[in-house]
Amino acid sequence: MTMISKEEFKNRRSKVLNFIKELEIEDNYKKLVIHSGKVKNFSNDVNYPFRANSDFYYLTGFTEANAVAVLDPNSDNPFTMYVESPDPLHSIWEGSREGPQGAVKNFHADKAFDIDEFTDKDFNNDTKALNFVHSLRSIKSEAEIAIMQKSCDVAIQAHRVAKEIITPGIYEYEIEAKLNEVFRSQGASGWSYPAIVAAGKNSCVLHYTENNAKIDEKDLILIDAGCQYAYYASDITRVYSAQQEFTREQKDIYDLVLDTQLQAIKTIQPGKSFQETNETVTRLIGEGLKELGYIKDASDEKQIKQYYMHSAGHSLGIDVHDLGIDRKTGVYVPGVVTTIEPGIYIKEKNIGVRIEDNILVTANGNKNLTEALAK
Repeated sequence: MTMISKEEFKNRRSKVLNFIKELEIEDNYKKLVIHSGKVKNFSNDVNYPFRANSDFYYLTGFTEANAVAVLDPNSDNPFTMYVESPDPLHSIWEGSREGPQGAVKNFHADKAFDIDEFTDKDFNNDTKALNFVHSLRSIKSEAEIAIMQKSCDVAIQAHRVAKEIITPGIYEYEIEAKLNEVFRSQGASGWSYPAIVAAGKNSCVLHYTENNAKIDEKDLILIDAGCQYAYYASDITRVYSAQQEFTREQKDIYDLVLDTQLQAIKTIQPGKSFQETNETVTRLIGEGLKELGYIKDASDEKQIKQYYMHSAGHSLGIDVHDLGIDRKTGVYVPGVVTTIEPGIYIKEKNIGVRIEDNILVTANGNKNLTEALAK
């Protein structure tokens, strides 16, 4: 499994420490305190699976609950960790912990202590420091891109397998189950967000996750699903016909969404803005909806929003809706990964079509990390 090296985590921390030091020139004493998060109870003595806070993981690589990382450029130990100590009973029931010794040896903490010794429980971080961490996260390294490509490859395989079982009479949850089976069987930790398997009228519900309806032969099936692989997300959407053939009206909408997406991807170039991509999508969908007779004015945003009510995409990384370029003011730079996902939803006809790929901004243009999945 491709992983982020300990050296890369160290370089990230060094950048943050240097930034905090610079902040002190214009302000007072600064440091950054980030928690991994706590385990949450699901039912009685059963807990939800734990996932460390994204910023915490990005800076440490440490994945245990109830831990704290402190970055303080003025300390004798600039990178200090507070973690849970090894416990014989915990080892029997849930496995071993790294403990303070492991935090130093395996995660390069300058110093580590038991979590009970942590005293800055009410400390509030400087917004500028957190925003700097988020700016670092927005530009992916070669190692991160390799992991994201693997995440995309696993999701592509899952979509291919799911497509093969689509037939009238099965239930949406059967397709969801197949997606999750492939995710885990290929080494992903699971989904990066609950899968959307939406047939018929459900395809017009943007974040539909009930996935319990029976598929009719006239239905379109919208599958929006991605996995989490080594903490990095993929996010893909495809649309299929239950009877393997679109009606004329379904095909008209599908072709409009597909052409819009292909044109939008062309706008992803270094120096171009996400706003330009968004405007391209809105313009093309408006023109297409007018040509097909759904709206009267191709430039009337209110009319367009009846059938297309979200943006062209979002940043992608450790989080599926990652911290990255601002969708109103941000400019594409190499290393940014964004989804491109135009959609049209005709509720009165039970036609919901969204097509989504994961696009990496490169020095010379872009690379579609999910291009291998047919559409």
